[in-house]
Amino acid sequence: MKTFVYYLKQNKMNLSKSIKLIAILIMATLVVAACKKDEPEEIPTNSAPVQQLSTDDKSVEDNVDEVIIDATNVLSGNHNLKNMGLPCNAHLDTVYTHNDTIHYHIIYNGLNCIQNKHRQGMVVLKLRQNTQWYLPGSFMIVEFHNYHVTHVFNGKSVLLNGMASLENISGGIIQLLGSGFNSVIHRNRAHFRVSFNGQIPREWQLAKMLVYSGSPGNLMMAVNGYGIAAGYENLLSWGKDRDGKDFYVQVSESVTFREGCNWVPSSGEQVYSLPADNLKATATFGFNHQNKPVMGNDCPTRYRLRWQQHGHSGTIFLPLGGNQ
Repeated sequence: MKTFVYYLKQNKMNLSKSIKLIAILIMATLVVAACKKDEPEEIPTNSAPVQQLSTDDKSVEDNVDEVIIDATNVLSGNHNLKNMGLPCNAHLDTVYTHNDTIHYHIIYNGLNCIQNKHRQGMVVLKLRQNTQWYLPGSFMIVEFHNYHVTHVFNGKSVLLNGMASLENISGGIIQLLGSGFNSVIHRNRAHFRVSFNGQIPREWQLAKMLVYSGSPGNLMMAVNGYGIAAGYENLLSWGKDRDGKDFYVQVSESVTFREGCNWVPSSGEQVYSLPADNLKATATFGFNHQNKPVMGNDCPTRYRLRWQQHGHSGTIFLPLGGNQ
């Protein structure tokens, strides 16, 4: 009987210990869970949106600049069908005067002169009567009507509708650089609806200061931004990206281009911001296919993109001829 009572007491003690142990385990689990709840969750990073933005912004700027150069060549000509400096596979459709403004309608349908883009659509140049484009302070309006560009090598396309206002700050014309003019300064303010590869059109604004120097065949162009929006300064472009999110592109160091390198950016820095994604990146131009800085007169083929998001960062090198 004593043995039986001892056995019951021992079981009771063991049960009590087990209950205490279980209670301790439960409390420990709750404490750990509470601690985990208090710890901030790891936010995943994704630099793809800013990579796409850098490519899209370059595409818009390249295509607008190409038309702007065409326009200045036309208005620097003799204003007749034979000597107007028309670009390859483009023709002057009509010229007329409305009120005090001359309108030049140029139709594009074919490859550009270096045969890397197929261009279609209409561009309208507007110049006030009795205005000479080479005079300081003269300006022209360049309207883009369903201007559609398709890259030959990748089939990617961009459609531009909108208007650019170009002012000749310094006076002079690009064709006379090296022959009496050391530099020509233009200021371009533009607003477009842009569609990439048939996607929903997005708002895109440009505010570019362009300084041309050198001589024909060996021209150089330096680009800076002068726009201001949402607290950002030195803006080159801003608007909505492919996903409809606000973006801002600033020039932190003048971006230079060389005619001898088919006008790809050769040096300088731009800063891209996507506030909704807490994503920011700096593009530095002037790298070769080995991701090394170019030397001498070598032409760059890549640029470096350094991004930051949610306390994380990374670096990637992208081709200058990237997809749209």
